[in-house]
Amino acid sequence: MESDLSAEVVMGKQHRALVAGATGYLGGEVAKALHGAGYWVRALARDPQRLSVRDVCDDVFVGEVTEPETLDGVMDGIDTVFSSIGLRSFARKPTIWDVDCQANLDLVGLAERAGVRDFAFGSLFRGDEVRSHLAVAEARERVVDALRASPMRHTVVRPNGFFNDMRDMFEMARRGRVWLVGDGNAAFNPIHGADIADAVVEQLAREGDDGVELSIGGPDVLSLRKVGQLAFDTLGKPARFGRLPGWVLGASSALLKPFNANASTFLAMFGLMTGGDMIAPSVGSRHLATFFEELVARETASDHGRRRGDDALGSGVPK
Repeated sequence: MESDLSAEVVMGKQHRALVAGATGYLGGEVAKALHGAGYWVRALARDPQRLSVRDVCDDVFVGEVTEPETLDGVMDGIDTVFSSIGLRSFARKPTIWDVDCQANLDLVGLAERAGVRDFAFGSLFRGDEVRSHLAVAEARERVVDALRASPMRHTVVRPNGFFNDMRDMFEMARRGRVWLVGDGNAAFNPIHGADIADAVVEQLAREGDDGVELSIGGPDVLSLRKVGQLAFDTLGKPARFGRLPGWVLGASSALLKPFNANASTFLAMFGLMTGGDMIAPSVGSRHLATFFEELVARETASDHGRRRGDDALGSGVPK
């Protein structure tokens, strides 16, 4: 355990929040939103070097969520917790049961014993409906069950896909072909992490709500085909699509289940998203087109910076 501020400094702030998952996309956005709303923010991180939002964090607690013995003191002085801890990898170990489920349950228990008032948690859109046949939904909904039974006020946010996940489509378009499962026309409305974070912080500020569950999506109803087309248009490339039959994901998920539960459930989740419309109430104001344009702008600026560096190095080479 590492913490670089004393308890006296922590207790000098009115609102004190712990963000578990701050090195990830959503957790980082929540850390920024909490900081912007005047919270004192502690990030829980396994590797502080990966904490891109260090500038908005008043404290960094170094610990491993799957090793409870490393978390002693993580809740000291904290009255609000947000957790988006979860796997994003097809690796076999650790499993979704170790991370999405047990690690978050451990955080809930630590928060209860520390007298934390508010606990906000990121689950899946329609996770409560599909938990019986989607393992990652069941893993996260067990945490929701624990929060419902907890004396803490809880906020469960159920976003309908992240903008950050659409980067995969963007990268396929960059390589020249976007692959779709089925016809690619199932509708959904992905949302920017900053819009999710704003909704969470707004809910935390409300008094009188003991437990709230928010299903939220972005302002634009799209399909994967439309996302691919948007990526091609942003990159200035001709649109080229490939198609895989819908049964491929289901069959692959079933085959992998005995050997790699993580890969199996993520394939099943993607199959669920491509198998029918998944439209959440629109909460966000940020648009995917702008997100893609920002990706291009950042890459262009990075390329220019590298070229300037190369020119500077080259100017000192004797001819």
